[in-house]
Amino acid sequence: MSKYETLLSDIADKYGICKGDSETVLSWEARIVYSICGMMAYASLWDNPEDESVSIVHMKKRIRCIFDSYISLYPELSEILPDKSGVFEDEIADLFRSVGVVYHMPNRIVASQKHEEAFKNILFQRGIAIDNIDCVSGIGFYSESKESGSVEAIKDMFGLEHKSLRELWQSTILHAFWKENFLQNQPCEYLRLKPPFSQGYWVNRPDYDKISILRVGMKGEEIYYLYRTVDDKLEVSQLPEWQVESHNYMALSNACLASNGTLPPIKYTVDGELVHIQLGYLLPPRELGFLKLYSYPEDFLSQSYDFNRKLSTEVFEAIKAVLSDEGYEFKKG
Repeated sequence: MSKYETLLSDIADKYGICKGDSETVLSWEARIVYSICGMMAYASLWDNPEDESVSIVHMKKRIRCIFDSYISLYPELSEILPDKSGVFEDEIADLFRSVGVVYHMPNRIVASQKHEEAFKNILFQRGIAIDNIDCVSGIGFYSESKESGSVEAIKDMFGLEHKSLRELWQSTILHAFWKENFLQNQPCEYLRLKPPFSQGYWVNRPDYDKISILRVGMKGEEIYYLYRTVDDKLEVSQLPEWQVESHNYMALSNACLASNGTLPPIKYTVDGELVHIQLGYLLPPRELGFLKLYSYPEDFLSQSYDFNRKLSTEVFEAIKAVLSDEGYEFKKG
């Protein structure tokens, strides 16, 4: 064992980063280092660099410095952590921006305003003072709370969908403006409605007995439509850009599958104070960001960062309740 072993365990005790019952010490230590990098990245918002403003570049340099320091103290962690800090730099900076922990302004970033909401005995926190960080799961900050709180307040805090999946799908169909299909001569992709989703979320043939989603256009510039069949003819209704841009179409694809009974449940296993999560279908960006902020990659060297996560049991129960309220199903075991 490293002669600095108590350093990590002391940090874990201070911030409530508990080891899973069957988790290896190495895996636990890697999670602690990830959380430390997140806290130090957050602390960098109050630095005073020479140019008098804190930028994304400055934050990433801070992460790099911390990451390299801990790898030098714990060289055995190089077995399960990336060779370079770049993965952590990008992951942490992108997450902080996407969930509103920081605001990105021209040439600088600043901490968001203080915001705290209680739910299921967890006080989710953002924009708090560094000295007020009590508990950490992933790179998300929280405190234990005796208040039950409101699921709607949590949805507001993280910009989550207020409608359930089925309500969202029915509302989208209700507002459709159908036209005869004019896309016959363009290559279209149609949402895959049945598993296996590991083979991709889009197929080359429509489902003629369902209302579903298609898209057309170059990668990154796709235009999305609802489609249906009436009297053996395909009709389409263009979806508004605000509803599908920046991968937000995933909210509708999840809603479509849920309404058809084919959305895979979120599988999870409990390992003492740690819960392992496996997504069978990618969550929409905001729900995914919420989950990722408060969790760790299952494997720091894997390419499936978004699908396999682990997090504190107490935080999991709160997040599970929020996502269940949206209509996502969970399956234990």
